[in-house]
Amino acid sequence: MSDKQVTKKDMSELGSITVSKEVVAIIAALETIKVKGVVGISSGHRAGSVEVLPKKDLVKGIEVWMKPEEVALTIPIVTDYEIGIFKVAQEVQKRAKQSIETITGLKVLKVNVNVQGVKFKEEEKKIEEKKIKGKIKKIEEKIK
Repeated sequence: MSDKQVTKKDMSELGSITVSKEVVAIIAALETIKVKGVVGISSGHRAGSVEVLPKKDLVKGIEVWMKPEEVALTIPIVTDYEIGIFKVAQEVQKRAKQSIETITGLKVLKVNVNVQGVKFKEEEKKIEEKKIKGKIKKIEEKIK
């Protein structure tokens, strides 16, 4: 067994079931981004700002520690200013724990949530405008 996975013993003696850290991180990431008030998962502080990871890279921000049949994790998030940070973090903890335990059968010891940034409505509008401009530019380049 590698340090990137944990094995759960099957009571019927059919063999073992192995769950990787990446699978746990994927489950946690998918549940986290569903929570109202979560802007995204962060990769951490870089050059004084917080980077929100694109959907295809969400698991890169989540740290997972595993022992036989147990798991603990840390999820760094960016929240929306309009919604209570504490409530959002609690909901992330609850959903991640519940989903991981239900899907994998592993016991979740801890779900640490690090709120690494807060986005304001103006910032979100600017980000959306940049995305739209980028898409328009790509379309214009394809047309040419």
